[in-house]
Amino acid sequence: MAVPTPTIAVDDPRAFLPGTWQIDREVHDALAGTDGRYVGTATFALDGDGLSWVERGTLQLGGFEGTATRTMAVVPGPDGAEGRWEVRFDDGRPFHPLDLRAGACPVDHPCGEDHYAGWVRVEGPGLLVVSWRVTGPRKDHTILTRYTR
Repeated sequence: MAVPTPTIAVDDPRAFLPGTWQIDREVHDALAGTDGRYVGTATFALDGDGLSWVERGTLQLGGFEGTATRTMAVVPGPDGAEGRWEVRFDDGRPFHPLDLRAGACPVDHPCGEDHYAGWVRVEGPGLLVVSWRVTGPRKDHTILTRYTR
């Protein structure tokens, strides 16, 4: 995956992310030959030293269409270094690092036999883009999410 060109450096996600963002997520499943879309909102709220991250929306993928939600947290990174944050699942497990001081950061998440790799980048004061390439024995997906204010 090519390195994207970031446009805005973010030193502190607690200053940049709070509020409600519109989500437009495109999903391509190369193995099934299907495309899908998730449309909804993401709400980031200050929570202790970090942020809560709640997504609600409608997912259409293949023959499925229904409501989908997820809850995560953005917390200070485990090493305590300034500017290094981490996204965690709602049960506390680590998902991926988040360091936007350069405007973008690579993200990586092994998930059983699957591997998620991509980028989080800030493309404007009201545009956050997350891209994933998912590979595994039964997965070959690309996921592109645009969060806009």
